[in-house]
Amino acid sequence: MSRLFDLSHEVPHEPTWAASHTFGRGAVLAYSALAETKLAQTSLLAFSDHVSTHIDAPAHFHPEGKTIDRMPPELFVEAPAVWLDCSGGGAGKPVGPDELARAAEEHFKRGDAVLIYTGCSREWGKPGYRASLRPLEPAAAEWLLERGVRLFGVDGPEIDDDPIRWPAHMLMRRHEFYVIENLALWPAVAELPRRFRLIAMPLTIQGGTAAPARVVAVAD
Repeated sequence: MSRLFDLSHEVPHEPTWAASHTFGRGAVLAYSALAETKLAQTSLLAFSDHVSTHIDAPAHFHPEGKTIDRMPPELFVEAPAVWLDCSGGGAGKPVGPDELARAAEEHFKRGDAVLIYTGCSREWGKPGYRASLRPLEPAAAEWLLERGVRLFGVDGPEIDDDPIRWPAHMLMRRHEFYVIENLALWPAVAELPRRFRLIAMPLTIQGGTAAPARVVAVAD
């Protein structure tokens, strides 16, 4: 029987990167307003399309790139996937192509969806979360793209730590690919096999540069 591993964080009330907006929720219809019947309750939500565990679309950094509602379904439904252990480099140190190659040596297959575990997800919800980010060197992202990867993700808030140039993200101007950020890989990696099938379902936000996603690993 298959095992399911939820790799998604809850949508928080705090932004996960500096330019994001705090998640907001207000009652449109509340049980308290219907004291006698308690018929129903609904909420109005306000949040960035890059909140919590989310998938970046090419339109995030490419003016003519695909938006999240045009993401090819074959990328996020039962996609062959692998997770790579890049947790040994230390907070703040970029993940380079050599480190990826070593981590991928035994398990990676061309065209896989790739989830990169850096250890950052251990700090989710704590003040040190952003400081524990390990960004990807652009050459590391290129290493993945050269091997047919179109969907990859990290367990930190970004793949970049340069808020001016965004060098890894800017590769979206030359390649079509999608990035999952804020993956909840910890503590799942303690039991998740290296190879699995990935389900990563973003909200179909019309024209969205990204969307929150429920990301699940299916292990046989």
